[in-house]
Amino acid sequence: MTSRAAQALGIITATIVAATTFGCGEGHDIDLGAVVSATPLGPPVGPTGLSCGDKPCANHSGDQTFVEPSASDTLPDAFDAALEEPPGTDSTAEPALVYPSDETLVPVNFSTVRFAWSAADDMPFAVGTRFALDFLGPHTSVRVVTADTHWVATEDEWAWIAESNRGGRVDVVVRALDSDGQRVWRSRQVALFVSSSALEGTVYYWSTGSRGLMQALASGTHAARVFSNPSGPDAGTCTGCHTVSRDGKRLAAGYDKNQLAEVSLDDGSVIVPLGSAGVMPPPRAPDPMAMAMTDAGPTGPTMPAPKDDKPPLAAWSTFSPDGRRLLLAGGGQLHLIDADTGAPVGADAGAVHLPAGKIATHPDWSPLGDRVAVTLADKGGDKQTENGSIALMPFHDDTFDEPQVLPHANVDKDNNFFPSFSPDGRFIAYVTAQGGSQEATSARLRLVEVATGLVNELTRLNERVKDEDGIEGLGNTMPTWGPLGTAGTYWLTFSSLRAYSDVRPQDAKQEQLWIAGLDPNLDDDPGYAAFWAPFQNLGQGNHRAFWTPVAPEPACCGAACRGDPCAERETCGDGLDDDCDCVVDDCSIEVCDNGVDDDGDGKSDKMDLTCSGP
Repeated sequence: MTSRAAQALGIITATIVAATTFGCGEGHDIDLGAVVSATPLGPPVGPTGLSCGDKPCANHSGDQTFVEPSASDTLPDAFDAALEEPPGTDSTAEPALVYPSDETLVPVNFSTVRFAWSAADDMPFAVGTRFALDFLGPHTSVRVVTADTHWVATEDEWAWIAESNRGGRVDVVVRALDSDGQRVWRSRQVALFVSSSALEGTVYYWSTGSRGLMQALASGTHAARVFSNPSGPDAGTCTGCHTVSRDGKRLAAGYDKNQLAEVSLDDGSVIVPLGSAGVMPPPRAPDPMAMAMTDAGPTGPTMPAPKDDKPPLAAWSTFSPDGRRLLLAGGGQLHLIDADTGAPVGADAGAVHLPAGKIATHPDWSPLGDRVAVTLADKGGDKQTENGSIALMPFHDDTFDEPQVLPHANVDKDNNFFPSFSPDGRFIAYVTAQGGSQEATSARLRLVEVATGLVNELTRLNERVKDEDGIEGLGNTMPTWGPLGTAGTYWLTFSSLRAYSDVRPQDAKQEQLWIAGLDPNLDDDPGYAAFWAPFQNLGQGNHRAFWTPVAPEPACCGAACRGDPCAERETCGDGLDDDCDCVVDDCSIEVCDNGVDDDGDGKSDKMDLTCSGP
């Protein structure tokens, strides 16, 4: 932890690039210690009797020690008997906790956090070194002894460390015991905060590696595809620019050249057939045979619109809170349609009036139903926007008023885009970057309070990666919100190229999903450090995570059905679903002479870096 961040939190120590991409079909492979706190930061201690997921929270108190099998020959007291060297004594011997980051708010029900540590200069520890992870919370003091440099808690261990300290702060220190047992080296302290209540819900997100919409329980460890089959007839289309209704019942996606299709997530049936949205007269009733179901889910809607009609484009879309209306954005224009029939709503075939010379995109409907936030820009409209501002369009009687720019959210010359309402409508998270929105590695998130216009820079969320501050060029983008927690806690999900723990370095092309807690009561920076979403696969690029009420857990696939662990990456050509995403051999590798963008990075054949060698 840097001194700058430590000072910002009032911690007192007594004696631890490349281009990103946005939008549909632009992912990597889509074709379609003794430390005390002077003023403890964190959520207030919550009420007793809270749920930690599907069970009551544990209420342990006192001291507890866990010895992992790798260190069964080690006495826990050996760390106390040795001479302790404080942080800064020898950087080659001192361990450092690299994940989770300092000042991370951890959901009380997320027991799969991977703790990882290393020497400060990345030098390996000597053979025979033993480690102690010490967790000091308001109710328990826990020591975990291991010979490894990473650790994931069992349910019992997590109950002692996190559940019993819910709503409070837990300080973490790593100690490294020399192989001769004479000296112990102590890391700097890392502060974790445990949420008062569970972070629950179902998450729907787009996986560029699986080329489909994935469904996962928020605290789960795997996801399964629920829409789009890469081996089906719609495999050549892009369906990545999706939205999900707030009740989790409906999916709207921009298919093949931004043609809207709307599908029921309950049974895979077509609600609005492909290409029929916004067409007059209203489309006929959908053919029950238009959606073929496979083991991987529905293969995609058919029934194109009549050739004489030109349906509005749907690069992006958003449902009204009640699910009755759907606002489409495509080509810089907005169109309102009936979400049940696809028929246009309002005058001018549903077209929404915009100021002269402006385009609008990235719509997000307020949960209060009274307004929509959009990107109002000078140029662009779908994947790329320039000189964008965050604007609000009041909505009443199926009519939108002219967009009004939020002045405090657009005070500089940056490009501002991807607005997203908090679940109570109080805040808007949005992205700001220099230059165009597409491939903007400078992209970072901001928070604006709608009523006051107060803008917050989310420095910890944007720049803290592992055990370092000030990391830029991470392409933090596409924010969405999880359910509102107790004690005023918000959860924000976003995509980022950043490194994860000791298992995934910063990536040049594949963004993954990250989650961070937000507390508006924190004065200078309401954002906590971010943590990696545990349900995703390490080998895939993921974005656009929409949270809905808890739905049934997705069906098992691949190794998961046998009770075996899922592989982090698919093994190509073995005829198995190694990564348990419900598709066998889902490998997208660029073929350099077929005229197709096989890996979905927006470049085909010799234009792709994979094929540009000598």
